[in-house]
Amino acid sequence: MTDTMIPIIRQMHEAEDDRARARALLIVSDQVLMKYRHVYEDACRRVGFDLGLRFIDVRRAAWHAIRSADGTHKNPLFEEVRASMAEFAGSGE
Repeated sequence: MTDTMIPIIRQMHEAEDDRARARALLIVSDQVLMKYRHVYEDACRRVGFDLGLRFIDVRRAAWHAIRSADGTHKNPLFEEVRASMAEFAGSGE
């Protein structure tokens, strides 16, 4: 049998801890996260990674949000949760 799981999803499933899951969520493209949102949510739920679930929720809301005149998010919640996730992941922020 051939393994057809895309690498970014495999990275989420094989993450050794929540920090690794956070890094996977930070780098996944919107398109992949939109298409496989339930897979990412299930992976977070399975291990009780509540920050990951919150990040997905806020990011999903951001896809549908109206932007400011300069194209930025009006709601500061997106940037706040992104910064929290990046700090938790240890990505240098």
